[in-house]
Amino acid sequence: MKFEDIYSFDDFKKRKIRLEDIKEFKVESKFFDERTLFNLYRTMAKGIVSSIEFPVKEGKESIVLAGKDKNDEWIAIKVYRILHCDFKNMWKYLIADPRFFHVRKSRLQVVITWARREYKNLKIAYKAKVNCPKPIFVLENVLVMSFIGENGIPSPRLSDIKIKNPKKMYEKVVEEIEKMSKAKLIHGDLSQFNILSKDDQPFIIDFSQAIRTRHPFAKEFLERDINNINKFFKKLGVEIDENLFEKMKIVAGLE
Repeated sequence: MKFEDIYSFDDFKKRKIRLEDIKEFKVESKFFDERTLFNLYRTMAKGIVSSIEFPVKEGKESIVLAGKDKNDEWIAIKVYRILHCDFKNMWKYLIADPRFFHVRKSRLQVVITWARREYKNLKIAYKAKVNCPKPIFVLENVLVMSFIGENGIPSPRLSDIKIKNPKKMYEKVVEEIEKMSKAKLIHGDLSQFNILSKDDQPFIIDFSQAIRTRHPFAKEFLERDINNINKFFKKLGVEIDENLFEKMKIVAGLE
């Protein structure tokens, strides 16, 4: 049996393929419903993913898996849960975004749109040279991106390490916020918990809630992002920029 022999979800179900039948999957089946398994299977059929190794981060809405591509390079595979997610809250969040106000209030459609949204946000950020994962591919609830870390081990979050030079790291994080602001993109959930440290450089992750500056709550989200960052670094003894929100508001065109 070849991956290319399976073209539709119905065909996939008829063949009763199980996770255990696919040797390239090295994680337990408890993470996946049938449709998610099909979507992961198709990423392999398309040559995007060659193997899925192990989970590296599990949250309420998604799980991130470490995998490898056809060149044996590490990649991150983010899988949004279809059956176990607060899709009603996600839907309310989506319809406030002018890019996705038309999304139907359907569990599957909301999750698919949520994944597409993060993919689009990552493309904007990456094009703006923000330190973030490079978006590679999205298929329904599966998002494939570059891996921030080494040998399948993700880089640590700022919240989990003793930062060597907090002042310098703060300045670098501010630079990333400025890049996003220039690109008219607001992260919306920025904090020490979704900034990774690699080679003493900050890498921003988790762009699923990011919005464009035309969003009705853009100012509020930008201010919240900056307050979170300033509060964190102030606790580390850094002299923070009290006027950072006003400056970034101008950069983002939110005067």
